[in-house]
Amino acid sequence: MLVKPRAITTAGIVQVLLASAFVVWLVFFPSKGSQFAWPVVPTFTAMFIGAGFIDRAFIGYFLWREKYWPRLRWQVPANYAFLIVIFLATYWHIDEMNWHSSILVAHIWVLAYTVEPILLFLIEPRAPEARAPLPPELRRGPISAGLKALIAFGLVVCVTIGSLAFINPEFLDTRWPWPLDPFDARIMAAFFALNALWGVTTYFATDWGEIRLAVLGMTIFAVSNFIVWLYILPQLDRSRPNVYTYGVAFGFFAAALIYYFWKHERRRS
Repeated sequence: MLVKPRAITTAGIVQVLLASAFVVWLVFFPSKGSQFAWPVVPTFTAMFIGAGFIDRAFIGYFLWREKYWPRLRWQVPANYAFLIVIFLATYWHIDEMNWHSSILVAHIWVLAYTVEPILLFLIEPRAPEARAPLPPELRRGPISAGLKALIAFGLVVCVTIGSLAFINPEFLDTRWPWPLDPFDARIMAAFFALNALWGVTTYFATDWGEIRLAVLGMTIFAVSNFIVWLYILPQLDRSRPNVYTYGVAFGFFAAALIYYFWKHERRRS
């Protein structure tokens, strides 16, 4: 199998460290979100973004630890989608960042999300071997029609919410369970883009071995945000729309993805 470029290991280590730091900061200390690279308020938004970065640490771990490129292809389109949206959102609102109160964190954020998409694009393997079919030893059987139907539904949801968050955050604010700031909303759109492209990758895949980690990543996103919703529910303003719809939707996707992941892994065993 094709060995990944060594620079991807370095990128993975940096991604794990940064994403883990963001998770700890925004999930466990959301009241300090105003001191982040930009003012992330309210605390509900901080916890959503922090939970989303669990997936970034998840991807970074495999970029760091995995040796062979065919075992990393599941993350490529989704990772690019996330990085492009983050890049655009950051430069769109760059004047709103904490250039005075948190100048170090602001510079780390801008530097990381300028360098990473360029670096990964430059070092990604493009030889015919990099696009070869999955080796027999990595194949794990067909993907069920039920999972593909669930993924198609989730893809529509992610594209809809992610597009609104990035293009028209003011409208999404009228439908969201807590107040949204345009900068925060556009950053949040990156996590929906990440999961949308994982959905596309999964839908068009032919073997479970190609996308099992992509499905696990989507499961992590749904589960983590469902747990965050349970935690913040007592503090949410019930007069705002979709307070319960939000949690039910994440709970449904979490349960369904766990079921299908278990089903495919059990069949393989």
